[in-house]
Amino acid sequence: MVRIALVVCMAVAIFAASVGPAAAQSGPDAWTAYELNLRAGPGGDHAVLAVLPPSTPLVAEARSADSTWLLVRTADGARRGWVAAGYLEYGPGIVVARLPVSEALAGDSPPPPDNAPAEDDPAAVDVPPNGALDGMELLYDSGHSRYYRIAYWSDGLRVIGYLGLPIGPGPYPVIIYNRGGSWNQGALDGHELVPLVEAGYLAVGSQYRGNGGSEGSETFGDGDVNDVLNLIPLVAQFPEADMGRIGMLGYSRGGMVTYMALKEDTLRGTGAIKAAVTVGGLADLFMWRNDRPEIAYAAYLALIGTRPETAPDLFKARSAVFWPELINAPLLLLHGEADQEVSADQSRALAGHLQNAGKTVRLVVYEGGDHGLSGQAMGLPAALDWFQQCFGWDGANRTFDAHLSDIQAVSTWFWERGWR
Repeated sequence: MVRIALVVCMAVAIFAASVGPAAAQSGPDAWTAYELNLRAGPGGDHAVLAVLPPSTPLVAEARSADSTWLLVRTADGARRGWVAAGYLEYGPGIVVARLPVSEALAGDSPPPPDNAPAEDDPAAVDVPPNGALDGMELLYDSGHSRYYRIAYWSDGLRVIGYLGLPIGPGPYPVIIYNRGGSWNQGALDGHELVPLVEAGYLAVGSQYRGNGGSEGSETFGDGDVNDVLNLIPLVAQFPEADMGRIGMLGYSRGGMVTYMALKEDTLRGTGAIKAAVTVGGLADLFMWRNDRPEIAYAAYLALIGTRPETAPDLFKARSAVFWPELINAPLLLLHGEADQEVSADQSRALAGHLQNAGKTVRLVVYEGGDHGLSGQAMGLPAALDWFQQCFGWDGANRTFDAHLSDIQAVSTWFWERGWR
């Protein structure tokens, strides 16, 4: 469906409540989780001053504006520089938003310690709760459905997305749409939700942080997973949403995000996601490395910051084949046999692991199907059949064919305006 860009720059976002000023505790603020470059400035284009070994204790002085880089000094005071914040382990009780923002190079003088707001400083920024709506812009009213561009809060970041819903009191089951690609490649424009909304669902999708006008920096199986999960408290604000019927649909990279969201849903004990479908989903990042090394390594170094050989645990955490026991929602896996981006063997392997774990899973591999199943209507007929089986107990027919004329009509509105 979407090829991950080869020309990329490293940008790994962390949660806004991950780290805080050194004064928050007496010991180090953070430790390197892996071997990590110490750079002269906040970005991968700055010179490497040193390579810090794993478990190096650090004291945090400042952060970049998007919180992806921290200005630190080693606890012994021997070295000072910038490190990628996503590859640290943090001490308790600190808040990254309360570190001062800085663009200082490592050779500059450190900021005075009173630059950081105190814990009880009333001027300190009050971060909105996850899922809080920050704005809705109506894009189209068909007379029986409405489509919006939305902004919402996720881990202290203002994230952009799209939401659509039928007009009426509901309640309507919910589908969270997880896009593929990275950066602007694969970015949403709202038309993706049309088949879901016209079939009778409240549908919502995130651009993910660092994309489509969202704050923060692009991640790959990290903050993007939280951006998706934080759509659940968002839709809870809509009286039309049936919170007992939430499904998830993910394409390509969005398939990986879907698997990780299901895992988190289990680990957190929330059980909010009741059914899921993936199309050409990434289920094994090690297999992808072997099948498409020229793509995978560029994406891994840019988006995860390391290679599977160096930090295998980071890649296992993103590969559902290693934790099938943590996926509890009924899952439909759709894949094209002719997929040149992500091998259908990834879905085959995951289906086998899920079956062995006693989970509810169905695998459909389309002969001749490409990565996005463009010859099979993007897999939407099968996906909506699956959600009908899981959510159709109220008697409403929410299948693709039953609403084809409305899907075509509203899709035409998007197409005519050059949205896709």
